[in-house]
Amino acid sequence: MIKKFIIISFFIIAEITNSYAYYDFDNKLELAFTSILAFNFEEAERLLQQEKIEKPGNDLRLLYHNYINFLKTFISEDKSDFENLKINSSLFLNELNRDKDNSTSPFHLYVQSEILIQQALVRFKFNEYIISAGEIRRAYKLIQKNKILFPSFILNQKISGLLNAIVGSVPPQYQWIIKYAGMEGDISNGLNQLQASYEKVETTPFQSYRPEILFYIGNIFLIFSMPMDTVLLFHEMDSMINKSPLISLVYSNILMKLGKNDSALHILNSSLIKVSTYPFTYLYYKRGLVRLRKLDLSAKQDFQFFLLHHKGKSNIKSAYQKLSWISLIEGDSAMYVYNLKLCAQNGVALNEDDKIAQDESKSEGFINVFLIRARLFFDGGYYANALSELAGKNIEVFPRHRDQLEVTYRLGRIMQMTKKSDKAIMYFEKTIKNGISSNYYFAANSALMVGLIHEEKKQIVLAKLYYLKCLSIKHKEYKNSIDQKALAGLERIKLMN
Repeated sequence: MIKKFIIISFFIIAEITNSYAYYDFDNKLELAFTSILAFNFEEAERLLQQEKIEKPGNDLRLLYHNYINFLKTFISEDKSDFENLKINSSLFLNELNRDKDNSTSPFHLYVQSEILIQQALVRFKFNEYIISAGEIRRAYKLIQKNKILFPSFILNQKISGLLNAIVGSVPPQYQWIIKYAGMEGDISNGLNQLQASYEKVETTPFQSYRPEILFYIGNIFLIFSMPMDTVLLFHEMDSMINKSPLISLVYSNILMKLGKNDSALHILNSSLIKVSTYPFTYLYYKRGLVRLRKLDLSAKQDFQFFLLHHKGKSNIKSAYQKLSWISLIEGDSAMYVYNLKLCAQNGVALNEDDKIAQDESKSEGFINVFLIRARLFFDGGYYANALSELAGKNIEVFPRHRDQLEVTYRLGRIMQMTKKSDKAIMYFEKTIKNGISSNYYFAANSALMVGLIHEEKKQIVLAKLYYLKCLSIKHKEYKNSIDQKALAGLERIKLMN
């Protein structure tokens, strides 16, 4: 398979080198890019093949070949796809660097930086962290140079905003590496750049880039827990969910985060009934989560479909964990134990959800069914249902220290989301006091939540105090994610002084 891709790439490049090279974002490439974002890869490849015949010197075509390889690899997590991507990306970059005549085009450095970022994101997913960081640095340097050479080129702002957010999210202990590499980053500035570029491209030939930019904006909101008033354009996603599975994914994630579970289910159902030339099995995993948060136990079918068809390793442990929860809710203790055993044996514990699932698979005894039901209802935005699972229960119902921490933490979150901030802070403070020395995430996330409450009230000193407290708490669960959100909070309140 790899040899086949090398041969194909050789003929692509051989044909280009026999023609004068240039960059032209023409109608055919725009249609190809639109097809790529809709996951209609076969149609996109057909259009790119026509472009090769009609305009063999158009180097811009290489970027969209790489887009297809990138998305396929990122979605499938297939090792052979990854090897093919690395081979072809290198060939494309070598060819672009050989075409010196192209250096007068604003696309020349832009295309190289885009390919490097795509390759770096996939390398990161496959744990090639050092090489990934090097490619991010190269992309950063190229786009900085391009901004000097072509300051009015609108797509510079898209790449610059994305890189700003990526570099700005590096934890404090590694900031010296960023400074040594000559890079600067700020999550809020990156978000602002992306939002500005989204607005500006509407009246340019690059309108087709809007779904991609919106996808980045949505993910920054999700990853860094940005306050709603700092993130614009969510309403724009409604009109784009039929155009791109990526928008369906990020928009459903945002709605889930905001407790709008039924709306998220509607979007995922709409996306999954559409015919696509490339399977996006992760959407079945997401729909399983949405269904389970309604305590709709038919979610079992979605998790089973995902486990059967997904080629990668991510979210496998989490899917088995959710199947174990369903078994527990159904009262089937034997299947609960069996699914936890499968959780321990399959997948990899790299992302936070899989790490938590792995830890749970090793814990002794059964998890507390009331807490599971409360957590699911809460995550779905069904706060009254969540409260009913905890209210009035005696301490004997929650004998483990972890369970007692989760009770006060969950009550704090319910009060927070129902706008009872004083009660929320009371429960969070209790969780911090009782859990500050544990490895569980409840104390750290409670400090983060109190920081967010004070930030929303413009109480900057208190917000900073709790964000720093969050970062100081030693724990294992969700640590990277929680620390990133606290750091983003500290960045935001700097701008409020």
